[in-house]
Amino acid sequence: VVVLGEDIGINGGVFRATLGLFDKYGPTRVIDSPLAELSIVAVGIGAAMNGLRPICEIQFADFIQPAYNQIVNEAARMYYRTGGTFTVPMVIRTPYGGGIGGGPIMPAGAAGALRALRRDHSAMAPTMPIIRTPTAAVST
Repeated sequence: VVVLGEDIGINGGVFRATLGLFDKYGPTRVIDSPLAELSIVAVGIGAAMNGLRPICEIQFADFIQPAYNQIVNEAARMYYRTGGTFTVPMVIRTPYGGGIGGGPIMPAGAAGALRALRRDHSAMAPTMPIIRTPTAAVST
């Protein structure tokens, strides 16, 4: 398994989801990439076709549009194009929401809806976590 994306190495990603992985697994398995979403996904496709299990992190869902051609026309169709010779077992992780204010940066603010339209993709989105606030002590 390799993880690649923007600022995921030493910095641990925007939401610190990969914090500590760089120290534990090193720069060959936790790869900081340039700001190039298309390239992150393209490298992930190549890695998956060559036996690795990449997890490609796109910093925010609003940034996924530049990589959409690679996702739809390359990763999703590779099995059929090669007559079953190659598969592309990869994960594309792209957080959205998370309490960050402001609107979408790119026109496709609902990036999950675009992926859900394809029958050969799976889009998963967890519900919001429960935010617990301190409550007054309850006497029993």
